[in-house]
Amino acid sequence: MKNFRNIILALSGLLMASCNALELGPIDQYSINNYWNTEEQCERFMIGLHYRLKEKMETIMVMGELRGGTLSTESITSTGEAASNIEAVNNNLSVSNPCLTNWGDFYMDIYQINHAIEKISNECDFLQEATRKTYLGQLYGLRAYYYFHLLRTWGGVPLCDKPDVLQTGDLTTLNKKRASEQDTWDFIRNDIDTSCDMYAGLVYGNYNGANCYWNKAASQCLKAEIYLWGAKVKPIGGSTVFSPNPESDLREAKAALEEVEPHYSYNTSFADAFSPTDKDANPETIFAARYMLNESTNYFVNFTYNIAIFTKYFDAQGNKLGNILNIGSGYMRYEYSQEFYDSFEEGDTRRDATFLQFYLKNTDNELYPAGRSLRKFLGEVSNGKVQYTNDVPVYRYMDVALMLAEICNELNEPTETKKWIDLVRKRAFGTDHPFIYTDKETAEEAILHERSAEFVAENKRWYDIRRMLGGKYALELVNGNEQRLLWPIDSGVLSKDPLVEQNQAYK
Repeated sequence: MKNFRNIILALSGLLMASCNALELGPIDQYSINNYWNTEEQCERFMIGLHYRLKEKMETIMVMGELRGGTLSTESITSTGEAASNIEAVNNNLSVSNPCLTNWGDFYMDIYQINHAIEKISNECDFLQEATRKTYLGQLYGLRAYYYFHLLRTWGGVPLCDKPDVLQTGDLTTLNKKRASEQDTWDFIRNDIDTSCDMYAGLVYGNYNGANCYWNKAASQCLKAEIYLWGAKVKPIGGSTVFSPNPESDLREAKAALEEVEPHYSYNTSFADAFSPTDKDANPETIFAARYMLNESTNYFVNFTYNIAIFTKYFDAQGNKLGNILNIGSGYMRYEYSQEFYDSFEEGDTRRDATFLQFYLKNTDNELYPAGRSLRKFLGEVSNGKVQYTNDVPVYRYMDVALMLAEICNELNEPTETKKWIDLVRKRAFGTDHPFIYTDKETAEEAILHERSAEFVAENKRWYDIRRMLGGKYALELVNGNEQRLLWPIDSGVLSKDPLVEQNQAYK
């Protein structure tokens, strides 16, 4: 097992990091022969995998958010700063500008998961059965989650379910052909089914009391999302959807969400869903990537503004703003468009809880919209300034509600569809603000509208427009070229892995 010990040593720091990192002491030895000899060693490996997930969230943001048509496509943002990843925002990806390389570096994590599955399944007899099943539920759930991102980004990908690459010491080369999109979806479906099977009989709740660990409800939410994708989306160039029995899968997805729903609830205020304090007590959070003061901060610093140059702007009443958000530092590398801001309905509290709209004055001293900063994930105050310590939600209660609305609509259940849409809108408007059901397509448009307003910067938008309404809005963004819904594979992967073929649009 060439260089394996070196790989473990390199990972030792992250294996000791976690949502509760300061509670953990050092591990004495790291060799493959003794790493899995105690419960503490197993737990620390699992903690390390969740730390790795947190490190992946910015990549997941690039995959799931940028291409969705809600960001400004200008290469310079309204405050004069250079926009990041503009090729993705403009859906102008190419082999020379692929935005993401080396499969987003997901395979390092996948192989660590494979290693843990092998050890916990076949060794570690000291673990109680409930603990073993909890770990395996987490492992299969995380692997399905990673592969689901890979599928929705590149289509069919190399499928690896053994820790064999770890034994070569070369984590940059897979030497595997890409599976078909269908085989990749089948693999993901099998993984999430296995995860849910492991959790069967186990109670709902957070592992170690923290919602930053994968849990039973997260697996059921992911199952619903995978099944929903399979029931509605076709492989590129395909004539039928992934699922062999869409109605049956939709009913299974609905049942999974209906099991989850009673165990969570929503905050009265939309802004409280993202509170940086009392995170594990948040009734809305099912699973989130954890960020903590003095440990690590999230990436939303790039969605705000540079305080040194943010000096000439006004609010809607003509008052000078200055550093109105009280941030310690910031940049505007990503900016949502004016068109998207204007798409929010009058009275929707989510708009102003999500964005800070700022203005300039023309020569007649009249205000006009100049730009907008994200204020949704600002974090908590430390040393007098806001630090970016919000958790990044992966699943929360409103995911359950809006997936149920979408599934019920597919199953031609208008009363249930309306119920879940109305629940979301009531929180958004602070009072009953009912949706009027007329037909299935109009309802799906309404659900997409609610998802767009509800999940800004939560890394779901690109996937939503690919899945919903036959993918028409995603196709509009790529000029109707279905092949360009997939991302290009970078030249580095193609040169290192001769078995990998480029996606058709980029050959």
